[in-house]
Amino acid sequence: MEKGRKVKMKEVSYDKEFDILALHKGFGKGEKFQGNLDVGDLILDISTKGNIRGVEILNVSEFLGDYGITKEILKNLVTARFNTVIRPSGITLSLFFLAKNRKQEIPAKIAIAVPVNFCA
Repeated sequence: MEKGRKVKMKEVSYDKEFDILALHKGFGKGEKFQGNLDVGDLILDISTKGNIRGVEILNVSEFLGDYGITKEILKNLVTARFNTVIRPSGITLSLFFLAKNRKQEIPAKIAIAVPVNFCA
């Protein structure tokens, strides 16, 4: 499983009408889509190798509002990326955003409780 390794994003998109952010790394060699893990407004795309390859966030400006991520920032994204650390106790999702007219990335770190058998 991937543990905090940086991988370039293959897809970064923000739907301003529905306030949905989608980030996807694509799939590695011999890796395919297996399913989703839905946790409220957060949807994680899981591969056949157990890696988290994509993240969709519904109502993203509200979901990440406490981190200073606004609709204006999302509309002006230059890039965004994520890293995950998967442990038996849960997943840590680290998100990083860079928007036009910003000099530094804006980080957001989220702890996600997962079903016991997810990490098995």
